Amino acid sequence: MLWFKRQAAEHITHNFDEIEPASLKIELDDHICAQKLQQLIKATEEHGGVDGYIEALKNKQKMFSIALAHDSIDKLSSEGLEALLDTVFTARRKLPDSISKVPHEVVVSQVKHLLYGKQSIVDRMQQFVALIDNENKKVQRAAWDFSAELLHFSGPETFPLMSRWVWNEKETSGSLREFIRGGDTMRDVTFGESPADFEASRVWFAQQLGQQGFYRDIHYLIDLLIAQAYAEYILSMSSGMGMFGPQFGNAELQPIELVVKLLGIEPAKKNEATRLKKAVVH
Repeated sequence: MLWFKRQAAEHITHNFDEIEPASLKIELDDHICAQKLQQLIKATEEHGGVDGYIEALKNKQKMFSIALAHDSIDKLSSEGLEALLDTVFTARRKLPDSISKVPHEVVVSQVKHLLYGKQSIVDRMQQFVALIDNENKKVQRAAWDFSAELLHFSGPETFPLMSRWVWNEKETSGSLREFIRGGDTMRDVTFGESPADFEASRVWFAQQLGQQGFYRDIHYLIDLLIAQAYAEYILSMSSGMGMFGPQFGNAELQPIELVVKLLGIEPAKKNEATRLKKAVVH
C-alpha cells in the first residue's frame, strides 16, 4: 500500500481494490506543480485558507461513505441518490432524466456492484454507464463521471479521481495536461486512462506535495490542486469570449470559484444550510 494511503472511510467496511500505479508515460513538471500549488494557496487565503476546502471535501466524503456503506446501501432512496448526484458538477444536469428511466432498485444494485463487485474497476464503471444509457454519448460521459466520483468519494485514499476533466484520453484533454512543460502545444499526449495510470499521476503529486512539506490529507489536496489547474485552463480559454459563462453561471468566475464547482463543494443553494447535508439514507 502506498505511503499516503491509510484505512479508507470509517463507514466503508469492505476490502477495496488495490491499484498498483503504472509508470508515468509522460513527464510531469515539478516546477509547474509548485507554481500551481502556490496559486491554490494564495487563492484560498481570502476564504480562510486551504484547510476549509479540505474540510468541505471531508464532509462530501462522509456523506458518500454513510450512504454507500455495505450495510446501508440497500436503503439508499431515490432522494439520497439524487443528493449524491447533486454534488457531481459534470453529471448532475445530464443524468437525472436517464436515471429516472431505470428502476431505482436496479440503479442501487448497480451502484453496489460498482463499489463491491469482483470484476475489474473499469468493467464495473462501464457496466454502470451502460445501465444508465447505452446510446447518448453525453449522458454516457456524465455517467462515467458519476461512477468515478462514487468510487473516489467512497474511498478517496484508495481510488484516484478518474473524472474526464482530470484526464480524457480520447480528447487528449484534462487537468493533467496543465502539468506538462509545453503541454499546450503538444499534439500527441498519451497518459493512458486506466486506474493504474490515474494512480501513477496521483503518486507523483503526492511525492511533489511531500517535498513541499505537506503530509496530511494528501488525497484531498491533490483533488484541489488538479481542480485549480483545470479551472485556470478553462477560464483562460474562455476569457474575453464568454465560452463557458452560461455553463458555469458566471463569465467572471475566479479559479477558486470554479474549483469548488468542479469538486461539488460550492456553497449551499438558497434556504439550504449546505449542499452536503441532505439526507441520503432513509
